[in-house]
Amino acid sequence: MQGDPEIIEVLNEILTAELTAINQYFIHAKMRENWGFQKLAAVARKESIEEMEDADKIIERILYL
Repeated sequence: MQGDPEIIEVLNEILTAELTAINQYFIHAKMRENWGFQKLAAVARKESIEEMEDADKIIERILYL
């Protein structure tokens, strides 16, 4: 299937934002862990994983198109 280039471009922009969010949450989790805030680190780590799941869905959609 050949997708609309404009839609693929927008999906790639969204994917970039998701991948950036993954990195941010992961870095924040590591920083919080280093500072001794284990519960806050776990929250950020969970957010990072949720962003990974979102990115996975977007990647699947891009590849489908």
